[in-house]
Amino acid sequence: MFTPTFTRSSLLLAGCSALILGACSPAAEPPAAPDAQPSAAPSETMAMAQTPFSAAETKMHEAMMAATGADAGETWARKMIPHHQGALDMSQSVLRDTQDAHIRRMAQKTVEMQTSDIAELRRWLETRVGAAAGVAAPGGGGGGESPFAPAEAKMKDAMMAATGTNTDRMWTSKMIAHHQGALDMSQVVLRESQDADIRRMAQKTIDMQTADIGELRAWLQSHPAG
Repeated sequence: MFTPTFTRSSLLLAGCSALILGACSPAAEPPAAPDAQPSAAPSETMAMAQTPFSAAETKMHEAMMAATGADAGETWARKMIPHHQGALDMSQSVLRDTQDAHIRRMAQKTVEMQTSDIAELRRWLETRVGAAAGVAAPGGGGGGESPFAPAEAKMKDAMMAATGTNTDRMWTSKMIAHHQGALDMSQVVLRESQDADIRRMAQKTIDMQTADIGELRAWLQSHPAG
């Protein structure tokens, strides 16, 4: 019987061949790093959040947060001025875009009402406070959280979240949240202030904004998305 014999050279050659083959095999390759999960680019996210009303909303919220006064009545008056100005600016924006007769009527009514209310609030501040109307009172508020802070935060979140398939629906949805904010803040000042003029203006705001919210909701219901 033939018995194979292996020389030292042949054994070395076989061993080297095995090493070479092992190094070339897939198992010998280091594991590839897992692919990074795709994420939305910040610029894309910001672009999606922008609306025709973004600038007016941002300006309004910043001015409201900065506005304060020596008491609840003065603070409410100072906050309502930029609040109403925000509705005025947003309504002027939708008037440039919309072709819907009802939206145009509601937006024009909002412009006229808010212009009148701003003038009334400025007169009250100039008469009762003797300070520049609409400007935060130096050192006012007495420190601590404003009693209007929860209502302001709720309104801001609701307005930012309000959207629509077109400018008309977007404006309508945002105005509902906006008017609800005025309603909530007016209810706060009715609990906090005993000033007769402030209470009268606050109650008028509640009555007007409640009616406007009903009208805006009715329009949305009669104009379903899509």
